[in-house]
Amino acid sequence: MSKLMDELSELVYVADMDSYDLLYVNAAGREMFHIDQLDGKKCYKTLQGLDSPCPFCTNQRLRAKQVYTWEYTNPLLHRHYLLEDRIIEWEGKPARFEIAFDITKKENEKISLKNALDAEKMVLDCVKILDQSEEPDRSIPVVLKRLGTFLSAERAYTFEVHGHTMSNTAEWCAKGIEPQIENLQDLDLSLLDRWRVYFDQHECMILENLEEIRESNPAEYAILAGQGITSLVAAPLERDGRLIGYLGVDNPPQEKVRNITSLLHTLRYFLMSSLRRSEDEKLLIRLSYYDTLTGFYNRNRYNQDMERLASRSGPFGILYLDINGLKDINDHYGHDYGDQILIECAQQIAEVFPDADIYRIGGDEFIVLCAPISENKFQDTVLELKKGFALHPSCHAAIGYQWSDNVSNVQQLISIADAMMYEDKKKFYRQNPSSKRYRHYNDVILSLVEPGILQKKIEQNHFIVYFQPKMSYQDRSLIGVEALVRYRTSDGTILSPGQFLPLLENARLISSIDFYVFDYVCSKIAQWLSEGKKIVPVSANFSRYSLLEPDFINQLAAICVEHGISHSWVEIEITETVEGIEEIDTSKLITEIRDAGFAVSIDDFGVHYANLSLFTSIDFDVLKIDKSLIDNIVSNPKAQSVVGALADVCQKMEIRTIAEGVETEDQFQILKQMGFGGAQGYLFSCPIPVQEFEGKFLQQIDGV
Repeated sequence: MSKLMDELSELVYVADMDSYDLLYVNAAGREMFHIDQLDGKKCYKTLQGLDSPCPFCTNQRLRAKQVYTWEYTNPLLHRHYLLEDRIIEWEGKPARFEIAFDITKKENEKISLKNALDAEKMVLDCVKILDQSEEPDRSIPVVLKRLGTFLSAERAYTFEVHGHTMSNTAEWCAKGIEPQIENLQDLDLSLLDRWRVYFDQHECMILENLEEIRESNPAEYAILAGQGITSLVAAPLERDGRLIGYLGVDNPPQEKVRNITSLLHTLRYFLMSSLRRSEDEKLLIRLSYYDTLTGFYNRNRYNQDMERLASRSGPFGILYLDINGLKDINDHYGHDYGDQILIECAQQIAEVFPDADIYRIGGDEFIVLCAPISENKFQDTVLELKKGFALHPSCHAAIGYQWSDNVSNVQQLISIADAMMYEDKKKFYRQNPSSKRYRHYNDVILSLVEPGILQKKIEQNHFIVYFQPKMSYQDRSLIGVEALVRYRTSDGTILSPGQFLPLLENARLISSIDFYVFDYVCSKIAQWLSEGKKIVPVSANFSRYSLLEPDFINQLAAICVEHGISHSWVEIEITETVEGIEEIDTSKLITEIRDAGFAVSIDDFGVHYANLSLFTSIDFDVLKIDKSLIDNIVSNPKAQSVVGALADVCQKMEIRTIAEGVETEDQFQILKQMGFGGAQGYLFSCPIPVQEFEGKFLQQIDGV
């Protein structure tokens, strides 16, 4: 029997149950434990390295003719065994017989699986914490505690990079570990030079032994040693390919150092996503309440504050200001120059009213609210502002203002100041007859508001429709068209919409033009279909007064029926500012338009202010980013951040995006990288007559 057991690869031994003397160890066992002779050798000493019987000895559990099975990791061999014990008779007396099967590989696999499952659960818990919190400043410390505790590390932390410095922004420390966050602010980013080699490859930086860099990187060594660090692992945090910080773990157990990189890699992606979401939300909130050009509050904030101020009392001063001649400036010198004028005017207002609430409520309109303020102080400040504008070579403004010692109706006070401002504006245009706006309104356009004249001019084809293409970013193919109206005078001069639409809108005659254009668009689509031309959706613009008509949607449907076209071929464009008009239930209106089968496009987003509530309260199909946000996108990182954030939001909400005013290839490429769906602008074509458009952009296709 001994010879047979010596041939087994498993460990087999026999021990006296009273004295614990080893009576037999097979060849495999003698080799494992380096046993030459058995005389006087105890099982607990020889096989377990103990000085007294094993506390887990199975002698008391053994029964005749029964096998007792158990598992144990041997401290001398560092292997895990499945053990089978039984009582046998050895040389005439009972003895314990044990055979040991090495299942270390299986046990390690089981441990690895458990560790992986535990790590996965920890990551999922962290993801849940990050996802449910809107404030990373609160959620990240909780995540760091989960991470540090799970890894049995001494410290877990995040750093953020700002320019040429970096700062510790959050940390968790194990019990008894001194916090370091206050000592790790505004550190020179060059300290990461060695780490950047790994970070640039999107890899973790692993430092298993601090002493390895004592000679080669003394500055890094000094900072890390001062924190009591002997080993660490750090994972880069990035945004748009740029390093924005890193996630680090100090002094994890040595056996875990190499095994935690995959865990940190996984967690860093969710951290980056959380940080990006937070930055985007902050940016969009700022975009919703601040004018990006001047830094003043915008109309959205103004509307919100009006509700808050409705019941205020006490001394109150209001100034209503409109920049004179801004349209002429834009027409003559371009929008960039006009924007510069707006910025200079805004600076003057801010210098004179440093403590007031200032709002840009329109393209060239500002409101200043001063409270509390005495009448003399208010009057003196208004006079100072007027003098400043009078001395400025380019900034000219119409100003209206009102003060009350105990205002009970803020809106009424604003209306009085508004009326006063318009009287001041009339003086400007009377004194500046060369103004393009003054000339057209008096010589050509004013007659349109006379009874019967507008309809007559429509019938005489004085209003003509131009088309401007919308092009795909993927292959520069035609994906849509916008219909834009022009006015042709008796002498053949073509006037742009800005020269006649405001007057018609003020006279509430604009609906006739809106539906005329829509009817023309539907007739042209029907013609294209009959001729077998390539068809893409055509969008038509509608003013707020058209939207207010009680049978607005029925009129649209009737025109489509008349021309025999599907609603899906036409897109209804309305401006972002419609959302702020009290008479229109915008959400209900857009829902009804879309339920009727028309797509809805929000036009000119960002031209006056950006209303974040659009995304949360209204379902629409297309967002058109105004040219004012696109103009300097190539050279302005802030503009890139704003427009990129809008593109991200729209992609997540499955809203198609069109960038207006795309004029250069550089603009096109940047917007393409941001994921925009379509481009519209002079890079491809200005608005052109329909016949010219058909020749350039429509192609004959078979089977349509």
